[in-house]
Amino acid sequence: MMENSNQDVLPFYKYNNMEEFVFAFPTEKLWKLMPYKEKGLIKVNSKVLKSIVQNGLFLRRSELEEDPSFKQIIPYAIISNKRSFYLFKRRSGQTEKRLHNKFSLGVGGHMNPVHSTGSKEQYLINELKRELFEEVRLLNGCLIEDIEFIGFLNDDTIQVGRVHIGLLYNIQVSNKEVYVNEKAKMTADWIDKPGLAEFYEGMETWSGIIYDFLIK
Repeated sequence: MMENSNQDVLPFYKYNNMEEFVFAFPTEKLWKLMPYKEKGLIKVNSKVLKSIVQNGLFLRRSELEEDPSFKQIIPYAIISNKRSFYLFKRRSGQTEKRLHNKFSLGVGGHMNPVHSTGSKEQYLINELKRELFEEVRLLNGCLIEDIEFIGFLNDDTIQVGRVHIGLLYNIQVSNKEVYVNEKAKMTADWIDKPGLAEFYEGMETWSGIIYDFLIK
């Protein structure tokens, strides 16, 4: 177990003074737990995931954004129904201009500390669902049938990738009644697996990795 000696670490409760704390893991220790891949999808067993989730730290996001000695942990999920995938397109309503008109296969975001009486593994799934329902609504009997952990998304070829790593999940839903919440920020459509190739050149980095290593 990693010892917690950092004064900036917070347990599972809200951060103070409106400064955001996010879940992270020391990069050097990360690559001792699993094989290094500069860019790609890294598949590992559940023990590796459990070790990372149980021993991660909540640290100030402002201090991590330029610090590659830590990887910020980002739960990230694709939404699927049989052989179809829900593909998002970013619109100009997005705050981040570099994402405008980009295609994304997933939803996800930082993990922030909150009150929790459950395990950290369950907290991770809860955060994943929170991100999902911030982006979409499931209507007309559409249910989550399964949430499957796939592996880690890494891209050290770009600056933002050097300080983040994705936990890739596949959220399987029972039908295609999935709808975007904020249409000013993005639109989305169901695309059958063979049709995704048409959108590949416009995909965000992690979506391109998912296509290359999981879907193609």
